[in-house]
Amino acid sequence: MRSGVRPSRLVAQTSLTQLSGRGTVYTYIAHAQRNDRRKDTALNLPMTTVARALTLITELAELDDPANFPGVALAGLSHLVRCDILTFNEIGPRPGDTRYTDFPHGALDQDTRAIFARYVKQHPVVNYYRATGDCHALRISDFLSPREFHRLDLYAEFFRHVPTEHQLAVTLPGPATQVVGIAFNRARHDFTDTDRDLISALRAPLAAAMLRTQTRRHARATLTAINHAGRADLTETETRVLELVACGRTNVAIARILEVSPRTIAKHLEHVYRKLGVSNRAAAVAGLSGLYSERWFRPDTPG
Repeated sequence: MRSGVRPSRLVAQTSLTQLSGRGTVYTYIAHAQRNDRRKDTALNLPMTTVARALTLITELAELDDPANFPGVALAGLSHLVRCDILTFNEIGPRPGDTRYTDFPHGALDQDTRAIFARYVKQHPVVNYYRATGDCHALRISDFLSPREFHRLDLYAEFFRHVPTEHQLAVTLPGPATQVVGIAFNRARHDFTDTDRDLISALRAPLAAAMLRTQTRRHARATLTAINHAGRADLTETETRVLELVACGRTNVAIARILEVSPRTIAKHLEHVYRKLGVSNRAAAVAGLSGLYSERWFRPDTPG
């Protein structure tokens, strides 16, 4: 492993990354000796960067459709850490399960996705995330020297043509079989410790915003199905109010979004409780989850 500040000191169980016809490069997987120096590290950032980060998280938390998350996240992050190309990646166990969204849009040729998927098993950061579940932002240079990186088929067949000489990545929540994350790519100059620590600090709010967006879509789909099934006769406004309650919004916050008074929101909730046969917001949300899992409710269930 190369010298320098590390997010954690890794006592490596060396895992071999096989290079067809190119020898073997050692990548460092598994057990980490936690000595995380970043916990005590202060980030010195311009106020413009802080303001942009706060604006981005707010925009992401307000998204209604998870499909819009990658585009908004990548565009916003491009203003926080200088890079040439960003990608939102979903890397599955099989080549066909691997896909990415790029920014700027169209920066990567669509045909290169299959090439990346073919050689992604050589990616030291992806391998490390798979083995450890670590959430810290990491650079390829935390694992490989430039010479070792260049020996990878992954570099020769994919990164060299992007071109990418340096990459910083961070993971986000996803299915157990996938590594989901965002990658920052540069042709020149490696990412600094400050770049890495900033993205590590943003990881939790990014993840929370993504999960909130997914919850909002789930709640909306659930409410739509409830109404279609005739189990509750909620009005459009009542549906929207309950959707926002399911996302953890207070009456005051909901009133601000709908541009009405908190008292009006309370009245809407009284009607919702009566129609769902519950007495409070927690029971309404819990009932929502229960209804979603019932057999009659599932769209893939006959009858």
